[in-house]
Amino acid sequence: MPSVPGFGVGDVLAGRYRLERVIGEGGMSRVYLASDLKLPGKQWAVKESFGMEGIGVRPEEEAKLLIGLSHPRLPQIVDFIQLRESGHSYLVMDVVEGVHLDRFVLDQRKALSVEQLAGFGSQICEGLQYLHSRRPPIVHRDLKPSNLLVDGKGQIRFVDFGIARKYKPERSEDTIQLGTAGFAAPEQYGGRQSDGRADLYSLGAVLLYLGTGCRFSSWSEAADREFRGRGYGALKEAVFKLLQQNPEERFASAEEAGRALKRLCHPGPQEVAGALSRGRRPHIIAVMGTVPGSGGTHLSISLAHVLSRSVRSVAVVEADERSTAFRAIARWAGEEESQKHPGNFRGFRLHGVEYIHISSKMELLEIFSNHYEFVVCDLGSSRRQEMMEEFSRADLSILVTPGAGWRQDDLLAFMEYPLAGKGNWTCCLPMASPDVIRFLRKQLGDVRVYGLPADNCPFSPGQLMEQALMEVCEGMVPPPGKKGRINGIRWNRKLRKGRD
Repeated sequence: MPSVPGFGVGDVLAGRYRLERVIGEGGMSRVYLASDLKLPGKQWAVKESFGMEGIGVRPEEEAKLLIGLSHPRLPQIVDFIQLRESGHSYLVMDVVEGVHLDRFVLDQRKALSVEQLAGFGSQICEGLQYLHSRRPPIVHRDLKPSNLLVDGKGQIRFVDFGIARKYKPERSEDTIQLGTAGFAAPEQYGGRQSDGRADLYSLGAVLLYLGTGCRFSSWSEAADREFRGRGYGALKEAVFKLLQQNPEERFASAEEAGRALKRLCHPGPQEVAGALSRGRRPHIIAVMGTVPGSGGTHLSISLAHVLSRSVRSVAVVEADERSTAFRAIARWAGEEESQKHPGNFRGFRLHGVEYIHISSKMELLEIFSNHYEFVVCDLGSSRRQEMMEEFSRADLSILVTPGAGWRQDDLLAFMEYPLAGKGNWTCCLPMASPDVIRFLRKQLGDVRVYGLPADNCPFSPGQLMEQALMEVCEGMVPPPGKKGRINGIRWNRKLRKGRD
């Protein structure tokens, strides 16, 4: 830090931010936890910097760079204060509670799984893709574990942009060559300008470093042995490509790298089929709502209990990890285990149906291979890629949309998604009028449209609801009262899609 003093612990910055304690420190910057005197109880992170020409990005440039950005993985800047007399400047930003990525890995009792490490990599790609897609693109240039935090929800957050800058295609090389040794791309050391592919090299170095117990950040025989020896062989091809010396031989973009990593943390159709081939596969019914509160969870539960009247083993799965509906049902039903382990809620059994909450795709694969006859997946109303993929792959895909005529814009918004034009899903409208149902059948063409009656208890659906849902599942389910395993030929001949 410079010899000219700035503010210190206990001082009040700009008459508003009281600096409580130091929470981070680097070569030319220090980060304080600060209390907001105008908003009692609110705390901020305040980054103090001492700008010097030719070193990194001047603080006012960093502020200008960051204030225009808005992404969940990036810090949100709320204020900038510059003291011309001392050369100090202060960025005020949201506090990100978390652990530096390398410390998080070292503190784990057991090594991260391939899926977890690939998941961290794909999250980093999300932040990089956002930066690189700005106009002009923004290159981070100092991606390393100490500039990445893992928050309380296991999400990656970027926390420092001290040498980030906009990519200027007219320049032949970087004016300043900065980055952290071991994580910076070769082109950052001179000879050419670094573009977004320099960040991809750093991503590869980060993944290799974490996958070798924080020992290696560049590829070598020893690094290869350590990486594969720790069980990350499936990641080797992607990491090796990221670490190519020539930028042209790396992934072309953060988006492309992210897709490669997501295939390892979110298995695709081939991986799903492989997992299911190890045992008798269940029939998968996916339920998605057009908007929150459209009735998807109610329908999922009703359908599971209707199915349980005809077959022996049914599970209903809460696939959106953010949903708390099943936890609330468990409390209502008096399930003791959910009370004993509120932080590790998995599920319970109610009236012959297994209720299961999942937090990862791998858990869903486990359920698919557990010899249930039917699995009903409540996907919520999220349009995340993994949810949409699950919806499109199911044996029966049911979209639930409000039955009121004035809510049809919700359905039109769903129709904007590519899979909506394929006509391979069924539309259900709770309590819709016959006129609305006729109108939608005409508008949607090949899509099957059904109205659902009012039914207050999804745990014991009435006769009208049972008849409606049996019609929705026509050809998949034996008539009520004929319990037993479904004959694969007789009862499945009308299935439109499959996972085999």
